[in-house]
Parts: sequence; C-alpha cells; structure tokens
Amino acid sequence: MSRFKDTGVTFYEEDREKGPFIIRIGGTSEFVSDLEARELRQTGGKIEVVEGWGNRRALKFETMDAAIKAAVQVWKIEGFHTLIEATGW
Repeated sequence: MSRFKDTGVTFYEEDREKGPFIIRIGGTSEFVSDLEARELRQTGGKIEVVEGWGNRRALKFETMDAAIKAAVQVWKIEGFHTLIEATGW
C-alpha cells in the first residue's frame, strides 16, 4: 500500500495496470461521482459522491496517475481520505 505524499490518498502500486480506476472515500462504500476543482492557486471546489461499488455514476479514470491527481483534489477540497480502486480485474 502506498500513500501520495502529504495527502490522504492511498493506492496499491501493483494495481497500476488494472484500470480504469475509481476513487473511494476511505472506510465507506461511497465513490466520487463529480469533481469541480478550482484553479491550482485557489482553494475550494466541490465534490459529489454516490453509494455503491457498482454505481455507474462513479467517475472512472483511465490511468492511476489521473486518479491520484483527482484524489489529491478531493483531499484539498474536503480533506477526505481516499483509496484508489482498480476496476479492471
């Protein structure tokens, strides 16, 4: 298990080739379904989540790096710990 530096983002490096990826709010069965981050120098923005592992409205990211970048934004906006989940099993 790996953590992205100074954030609440956790991921498994061995999952890197098993995308696409979704972002789970830590310790829940809620997943990010919408993310509106402000410009890099500004704070704020909004996220929306949906319930359920198979919820089709959960955002999917083609690469681990894109999912990590989005999860860092979730951390900056809400301070939620997140886990990047691979869906390509």
